[in-house]
Amino acid sequence: MSVSTAAERAAPPRWPDGYFTVKDGTRLHYVEAGQGVPVILIHGARGSAIGNWFSNGIAPRLAQTNHVYALDMRAHGLSGGARHSHFNMADDVLEFMDQMGIGKAHIAGYSMGGGVTLQLLARAPERFITACFQGSGISEVGEWKDKVPPDVTGEAPDEAAANAQVKARRQAKGEEVGNDLGDKIRAKVQAVVGGGAVRAMEDMAGRMMATLNKLDLSRVDFPVMAINGEYDRPNARTHRMARELPDFTNLVLPGKGHLSAMMAGFIPDEYIEGYADFVARNNPPKAGT
Repeated sequence: MSVSTAAERAAPPRWPDGYFTVKDGTRLHYVEAGQGVPVILIHGARGSAIGNWFSNGIAPRLAQTNHVYALDMRAHGLSGGARHSHFNMADDVLEFMDQMGIGKAHIAGYSMGGGVTLQLLARAPERFITACFQGSGISEVGEWKDKVPPDVTGEAPDEAAANAQVKARRQAKGEEVGNDLGDKIRAKVQAVVGGGAVRAMEDMAGRMMATLNKLDLSRVDFPVMAINGEYDRPNARTHRMARELPDFTNLVLPGKGHLSAMMAGFIPDEYIEGYADFVARNNPPKAGT
């Protein structure tokens, strides 16, 4: 009978992972689990596949019914390259799907990942089974911008504690778990940020507004969900979605903010179970059933 050491007992689970190379030569990392209909998860800024989806229980729960793929986006996690916009990252997701032979998938993104999901929705709606915007959404435009009900103001009760934990981890490890960029990648990031950051932000904002103005959600023929903390502007992010989408599910997490909604140790069960139920009930029926 073997006896595990304390270090082995404390070690986090090792999830199957792999790499793929996109057309510009950048090598990107992904983590996977489960079998069945594919779910593609896109993390937030400064996050990682493990940190945003596995360590908090979301991906393991989804893996009970589906084949989950969580991507480390450019210059995040164990992926190479320099940080790019949502537009470039959307290309990476589509290349991943093509290389893996995935025609359609449930696609979800948190925060920055929600911006990537928006680009995918605008450019390739045929690749979705469902879409889920987590810690994100789709903003109102035009005359509707002034008709959005006000959101709760202030900070979520446990947001400061969640932020303190993240800060401590980054100080101790250099970055979030699974998100050590390395000196070479950091240099590339600094070069991008330092070289015309204002122009880049203005260009990105302009392209995003153009996307929002052209988007016709009434033509989206698959289910869409949003999950946001009560203190994370859920009304601003979902008013248009509720108004235009024919099949929309909105989950607001009481007492939660942007980080405390999804961070391990703070994430509520209703987040994990709510999204897992949404995916499972919208899985295509198996052939012959």
